[in-house]
Amino acid sequence: MDKHNEVLLNTFVISKKKYRVFYNAGALVWEAENSKKGKTTVHIGDIISARLSATASGRISTKHAATNIPTNYGTTSSTHAPINESLVFDRIPVLPTSESTTTNATVNTVTTTTSNVNSYDLLNNDASSEENIINESNAITNYLIINYARLVSPRTCKWRVQQLVLFNSEQRIIRLWYNRLSDDIKDQNRPKNLLIFLNPYGGKQKAFALFEKYGKPLFKLAHVDINLIITQRAQQIYDIMTSQTINLNCYDGIVCCGGDGTFAELFNGLVYRTMIDLGLDIRNPPYLPKPSIPIGIIPAGSTDTVAYCLNGTTDVKTSIIHIILGQSYGLDVSSVYRKRDVDSNPSFVGPANTSGSSDDVGGATDRPQLLKLYASVISYGFLGDVTSDSENYRWMGPKRYEYSGFKKFLRNRGYKGSVGVLLEKETADGGASMRNNPNDGVRCLENCQRCQLAVAKVINRDELESEEKIINGKFLMVNGANISCACSRSPQGFNPYCHLGDGYIDLILVRHTSFLNNIRLLLAMSSKSKKIPKNIGFDTSLQYKI
Repeated sequence: MDKHNEVLLNTFVISKKKYRVFYNAGALVWEAENSKKGKTTVHIGDIISARLSATASGRISTKHAATNIPTNYGTTSSTHAPINESLVFDRIPVLPTSESTTTNATVNTVTTTTSNVNSYDLLNNDASSEENIINESNAITNYLIINYARLVSPRTCKWRVQQLVLFNSEQRIIRLWYNRLSDDIKDQNRPKNLLIFLNPYGGKQKAFALFEKYGKPLFKLAHVDINLIITQRAQQIYDIMTSQTINLNCYDGIVCCGGDGTFAELFNGLVYRTMIDLGLDIRNPPYLPKPSIPIGIIPAGSTDTVAYCLNGTTDVKTSIIHIILGQSYGLDVSSVYRKRDVDSNPSFVGPANTSGSSDDVGGATDRPQLLKLYASVISYGFLGDVTSDSENYRWMGPKRYEYSGFKKFLRNRGYKGSVGVLLEKETADGGASMRNNPNDGVRCLENCQRCQLAVAKVINRDELESEEKIINGKFLMVNGANISCACSRSPQGFNPYCHLGDGYIDLILVRHTSFLNNIRLLLAMSSKSKKIPKNIGFDTSLQYKI
């Protein structure tokens, strides 16, 4: 019989009570016997790991453990105990396996599958090691410990790892369930090897402590091998990625632990690395190739806007769980160019052309020069000045944004400018621009139809009918946003209806106005419910097709 159609149904003891447990079609369900409480269901896509144990706590008894193998992390036998609140971690310093003289980065390799015991196994003594010991000693394993992820707070989008401990007196049944769950977990499209860049200087400089406390135990629990590189300076991630010293084919994903700047370094380096591998001119590329390897972010910065917009929270454990489960989302990337004709506009935000067309129309010398890629927001005016000025006060940590913002806010400086944008023309049925109206009240949520349609359809920009629009005036700031730019301080961001992967930039214009109106704007942006009043010069009615 096909294992996908095979139903497992047995009675187990959970927390000293009998439960009926069955598994079929990727769904694990358990309910107490003679109880009016409802069933609990966990999909295989949310199960992180399963392992055998001789005890309910998951520890190895002395008679079953080799003398040179440390005891595994302690666990709890509670049916829904949060795993991170019950684990007891062994703490030893992280030891570098190699140092690159070119980049001066600290590299730490953490392996979960090796059978040799070394200093790194003390940090990475995972469940697989315990399981191998038990199997080799033919111990009686009547416990099956299942670790799974669950959304514990829908309002704050927080996920946690919980544990289910199943007991059955027949070892044959326990092993049958273990083998079935293990095979189905292996069939999931999840990363097994990750390259992780950690910025220890971003935000409150707690990235290393956060990774030690949450990242290492969770990756270990999920049997994910990691290669950790601790950066020492700005742009080091970009330099490492573009130097081709790392074989990216060895990894299933690349993760950064830091803030929005660290994330920007990573995806800029990855796209440029892809161009280098394809032999493209990185200064004048005919198109921007799409990297084949996914990237992730563990928030440890000041605002963590990208992580907030992707996960709905800056909770570290939630981000790590999404990475472990292989959950991915499309994210628009925009490019910034410098025109060759210096007499006209010196720079502009252009489309990140990923169509794959390599036609060199007009030659490389006629194409604009690629300056930078961004995935969050590009800003001219107030926000750009705050970001630039805050770099002088990095020693203040996240407070530097408040200090720089307060200074610039008191000045209430206006910026004269002329903004030119190409807008899609509306068609007879309402037009693409109407279907992607940034003020339509449709938020970008999980399984967003708008973003899925944008990924599915192939866009030929040469065939798009567009019209040029020029906006002149004096502005407080001009922003081009790929995401809502929401964060804990601004829960709605610039535009709460901006989508992550719909292929559009939201052009946000804030005209220069009175000091009182600026206060109203800031209060509205810091509110969870208030809408930004239009009479203060805030306009989000324009979208630019990227």
